[in-house]
Amino acid sequence: MRDPRDLYRFEDAEVLAAVPRTGLTLVHALPGLVDAGSACRIASTYLRDELRHLRLVTFDMDELLDYRGSRPQAVFDGTSYASVDIPELTLSLMYDEADRPFLFLDGPEPDLQWRRLSEALIDLVEFFDVERVVGMQAVPMAVPHTRPIGLIAHANDPSLLGRPGSRPTPAPGTAPAADSEEAAEIVVPAAFGALLEHELGRADHPAMGYAAQIPHYLTRTDFPAGALALLRRVSDAAGLDLPLVHLGDLTDAATVALQGTLAQNDEVRQIVTALEEQYDSLSEGEDASSLATTMDLPTADEIGEHFERFLADHDGDGPDDPRSW
Repeated sequence: MRDPRDLYRFEDAEVLAAVPRTGLTLVHALPGLVDAGSACRIASTYLRDELRHLRLVTFDMDELLDYRGSRPQAVFDGTSYASVDIPELTLSLMYDEADRPFLFLDGPEPDLQWRRLSEALIDLVEFFDVERVVGMQAVPMAVPHTRPIGLIAHANDPSLLGRPGSRPTPAPGTAPAADSEEAAEIVVPAAFGALLEHELGRADHPAMGYAAQIPHYLTRTDFPAGALALLRRVSDAAGLDLPLVHLGDLTDAATVALQGTLAQNDEVRQIVTALEEQYDSLSEGEDASSLATTMDLPTADEIGEHFERFLADHDGDGPDDPRSW
């Protein structure tokens, strides 16, 4: 294997010198063949738009991507190619709402050199003295969008899943064995994040992640609720204060639009109704464990801020206020 450190280059030396070396969490979102509902892409874009960040490391995409397998987008203005958008994989230093620093790795899932890239990332985890790694993923499941989003939790150390509101869970589509508390094993296609988590464990670095269960009929549709569910869990697992209220607004708007679309499509509405009945029967019956999830619910801060904004929007309502007619 060629030197993994040749896969990346550091940015400004002064910025590197200022990076804290204690208690850092590395969060990663590397959507690949499946990013159901574009949840990881939406989450990454949202964090970059909402939080202060500085680029620390850039990776050599010519070594990692198969451009013929997943072609970059080009802009043609009728005469010439105005631009060709080569994807980037970068590691950034971000600051949450409380000005706590963390590292954020985002970009496309690599097509090539998975083992070499995982070694490179382990090198960076050790260079920055990262305390914990938390990943995001979104997978299609036979669940309705009208129920709380389930998240499959996983970790290379089971103790990482012992936080309030989370628990070790079986793999998608499986239930715990009848005579055992452990989940039955299942073979699934691996994502790069799975290899990274495994290799980090072999190197004694704690790593965990969440896979949001996105309604299968929305796999190719932007579904902000999936991104919101992921960032809530990441915020809790990493001890970060992520600003999620604006993403909640996007989720509400998308839900209203989706309901309008479904109202005009009897076939899809029937599918949703059937999924709701299946979901509710599993939740209430003895087979509830087969859901294999933690549930995504709004935080107290989100509820409080939404309520304050509701009151502000309705302040002054009265007989002479047109909004009260």
